[in-house]
Amino acid sequence: MTLSSLDPHKSQYNRLPLALSMFTLALFLLIGLLAMMEKAGVVEILIEALMALLPLFVFAAAGILARTMKLSQFQWGGKNAPAGLTGVTLAACFVGGSLFPLFLSLTFLPEYASFPILLGCASSLVLCTVLFASPIRKFGSVTIPEFLGVRLQSSTVRVVASGLLILVGVPLLCTEILVGGQVLATSLSSSATTGVLLFSIVLLVSVILGGFSGAIWTQALQGVLMIFACLSPLLLLGLDQLTSPALTDGFGFTPVVGTSLTEQLSAIIDIENTSVGWFLTQGPYAGGVWPLIGTALFFAVGMASLPHLLSKLQGTSSASASRRAAGYSLSFLLLLTVVGSAYFLFLADERLQSLLGPNALDQGYQSGLIAALIRSGIVAAALAASSALLTALSTCVSRDLIEAFALPRASMNQKLVLARVVVLTVFALVTYLAYSQRLLFLDTLVLSISLTAAAFFPVLVLSCWWSKLHAVAAYSAMLTGAVSTLLYALAVSNGWTGFWFGFPAEMGGFFGVFLGFTVGISLSFVGFSEGKKHIYLAGLLEQPSEKDLSSDLSDNSDNDKEEELAEVKV
Repeated sequence: MTLSSLDPHKSQYNRLPLALSMFTLALFLLIGLLAMMEKAGVVEILIEALMALLPLFVFAAAGILARTMKLSQFQWGGKNAPAGLTGVTLAACFVGGSLFPLFLSLTFLPEYASFPILLGCASSLVLCTVLFASPIRKFGSVTIPEFLGVRLQSSTVRVVASGLLILVGVPLLCTEILVGGQVLATSLSSSATTGVLLFSIVLLVSVILGGFSGAIWTQALQGVLMIFACLSPLLLLGLDQLTSPALTDGFGFTPVVGTSLTEQLSAIIDIENTSVGWFLTQGPYAGGVWPLIGTALFFAVGMASLPHLLSKLQGTSSASASRRAAGYSLSFLLLLTVVGSAYFLFLADERLQSLLGPNALDQGYQSGLIAALIRSGIVAAALAASSALLTALSTCVSRDLIEAFALPRASMNQKLVLARVVVLTVFALVTYLAYSQRLLFLDTLVLSISLTAAAFFPVLVLSCWWSKLHAVAAYSAMLTGAVSTLLYALAVSNGWTGFWFGFPAEMGGFFGVFLGFTVGISLSFVGFSEGKKHIYLAGLLEQPSEKDLSSDLSDNSDNDKEEELAEVKV
C-alpha cells in the first residue's frame, strides 16, 4: 500500500479548475467595477481597503471550505495533487511576499540589481526538475527529513534534518509575516501591529483547518491574484477601450513615470542597504561579471534546497507528475517575470493615468486601484509562502520528531489532534518573534537561504545520485555546511576575516555547500558498521518506475476503517 492509495474517496482537487475559472472571472469583474468607482471619484481609501481585504477573504474562505478531519489530507494532501496545480502553487510559494516586489522592480532598480536574483530563482526550478523532482517523490515520503531518514535508513539523519529545517524555516516565516502584515497595514491605513495580527489570524485559520490540502487551494487562488496584480494596468487599459471612443493618438508612452509607487517598492526591497545589493553594487568586484554570476548561483542553489518548497513535489500522484509540476512552475514564474518587468511600461501610458482618479499619481504616496492591486498581490504572495512554511514546519515537528519517536502507536485521531496543536504552537512562536523584532527582510531571507543551501543541497544531491552515501556522511555533511556558514557570518561581521571572493556575511553558504560536498563524498568512502540497505534503496531511485517505494507497516484502524496511515519504517 502506498500513501497515494490511502484515500478511497475522489480527489479533493477535481473541482479546482472550475473554482479557478470562476475566481478569475470574478476578479476581472471586480477590477472593472473598482475602476469605474475610482473614475467616478469614490473615496480611494474604500477601494484600497476592499483590495487589501480580498486576499485575506479568499485565503480564509478557501481554508474553511477545504477543512478536513483526515490525517492523510491534513499532512500530505492525499498524494494526488495534479501537476499543473502543483506547478502554480510551487511558483507562488517560490516568489512569496519577499521576492514579489523584485518582479515588478526589474526595470528601475539601480544597475538591474534584481536581475541575477530572478535568474537564480528561475534556475532553481530547473535544478529541482533535473535533480530532485523524481527521486524525492519515488519514496512517497511526506517531508524532506523523512525522505532523508528513509533513504539513508537512519533516525539520526531524520532528527538532524528536522532541526536544520526548523532553524531555517522559522526566520523565513517571520519574514513573510512581517512583509505581508506591513503591506496590509499600509493599505488599511493602520499600524504595523494591526496588519501583522490580521495577517497572522487569517493564516492560522486556513492552515489549522485545511492543512496541506487547504494550503494547495489557497496558494492556487493567490497565484491567480498575483498574475492579476501584474496585469492590472493592461486590464484597465482594455476596459477603458471597451467603454470609451477609439483614440487616434497612439499609445503615448512617456520615458518616466511620475509616481511614488517605485519609491514604495524600493523601500520594501531596500536592496541598496542589503548584503546582496552591497555585493552587486559596492563590493570588491562590483561592476564585473562575478557578482552577477555569484548571486545567480547562490539563489539557484539555495532556493532549490528549501524544504518547504521541495515538499510540494511530494504531494503529486507520481514521479513524472512531480517533474511536470516543476516545469509548469517554471513557465508560471517566467510569465510573472515578463509581465512584472513590463509593469511600469504599461503604467506610463497617459490614458491609464487618466483612469486612476484624482491624486492617484504625483503625490507623496501612491493610492488608488493600481497601488491597491500591487499591495494585494504582495499580500497574496506572502500568504502563499507563509502557508507553505507553516505547514512544513508543523508537519516536521509533529511527524518527524513527536510521532516518530514519542508517539509511534498513537491513533489516527490522536495524530490529527497533535498535528493541529503543533500548528498552533509553531504559529504562536513565530508570531511572537515577528512582533518582537523588525527584520531587514532581504538580509534575513539571504541568510536563511544560505543556511538552507549549505545544509541541504549537498546531502540531497548525494542522496539522490550517489549510492555510496551513508548516514554518517549525510549528517556530517549537513552539520559541516550549516556550522561553516554560521562561522563565516560571525567572522565577517566581527572583522575577524575579510570577504572571501567578495561574499558578504549572509552569503557564506556558498562555501558551506563546497564543504558539505567535500565531507559527504570523503566520508562515503570510509566504512562504518551499518547495513547495506541504503545502497539497495539508492539503486531503486535509478529505476524508471512510477510506483511509490513507501512501505505499508500497519493496519491500525479499529474504529475508522475508511482511512489508514502507511508509516515508513526508519
